[in-house]
Parts: sequence; structure tokens; C-alpha cells
Amino acid sequence: MTVPKQEDLQQILNKSDLIYTQTEIAAAVIQMAAVTDQLLAGTRPIVIAVMNGGMPLTADLIRALKIYSRLDYLQVARYQDKTVGGQLHWHKQPQHALAGETVLLVDDIFDEGDTLQELVSYCKVQGAKQIFSAVLLYKNKQQRKHTLMPDVIGLEVADRYVYGYGMDYQGYFRDLADIYALREV
Repeated sequence: MTVPKQEDLQQILNKSDLIYTQTEIAAAVIQMAAVTDQLLAGTRPIVIAVMNGGMPLTADLIRALKIYSRLDYLQVARYQDKTVGGQLHWHKQPQHALAGETVLLVDDIFDEGDTLQELVSYCKVQGAKQIFSAVLLYKNKQQRKHTLMPDVIGLEVADRYVYGYGMDYQGYFRDLADIYALREV
């Protein structure tokens, strides 16, 4: 893969729409933490960041939570630096044993639901007592393959390709504080 020039990346950004600002995202994370604290009251969950996209949300969310938790991560990839998802590839499983534990999966976006479906199934096979999920973005779609829904949702977006705040465009822009969407052509 050829490394794009800085001006090519800037051109992508210039041809995108700002969807959510850093301030709007921060407010959503605070709201998510309040809902999560209520949902998980009385538990000491293992919070699992779904890498790479879930890293910024997980970092911000655990600092805002009032419950005490343990932190872990797993790494899966469906997009492989592309703009269309494919088969889920596992790169790293969580370090903590999940048997008998309450688990909170934290991911960047809920699109088709494939990733969440597979991760919940994985946690069940590992013997997790309770499994909850939190996503920053819920993509509004006409139809979905799965009926499983995230337990905690921060913000909603139209059915467009989004990037920033952990989400990438061809491997870039995860570091942006705001969230953008590619313009429809």
C-alpha cells in the first residue's frame, strides 16, 4: 500500500462533513458514563476496549465512570483499512479470564452488528456471567442482520462512512478529536 501524501489526506478531510465536534463527543461520553454506572451498579466489570477504534472511547469512558473496573482489550478487525467490512479477524484475545465475570464491551460504532454479535458470543463461550456493550455511534440503517443492540449508545449517525475519534479512513484519521463523514457523491 502506498503511503498517501499529506495534501492527499487533507483533501479527503476537506471533502468530508463535520458530524460531531469534540465538545459534543465529550458530552455524549459523560451521558454514557451515567447510564453505564446505573446499568452496572453493584458490579466490578471487566471493561474491554475493542481495538483499535474503541480505544479513545474506552479511555474517556472509564475516567468518567464512578464504578470501579478492570481494564482489558481485544483486537479484531473487519475493515482491514478498507471502507467496506468483511470477515472478522482476531488479532488479540482479552488477557483476563471472563468466566463468572461481568463484561462491558466498548466499541466505536455499531453498524451492521456483526462485530458485537461475534464478541458477545465469544464472551458467552468464555463463561461471562453478564455481558453489556457500549458504543459511541449507532448508525441508523433501514435493515440489520442481527436483533442484538448495544446497551449504551452515545450518538446516532446517518448511514454514511464516518471517521475520527478512533474510527479510521483507510488506516488514517483515528487521531482526530472530531467525527467526520465522507460526502456522498
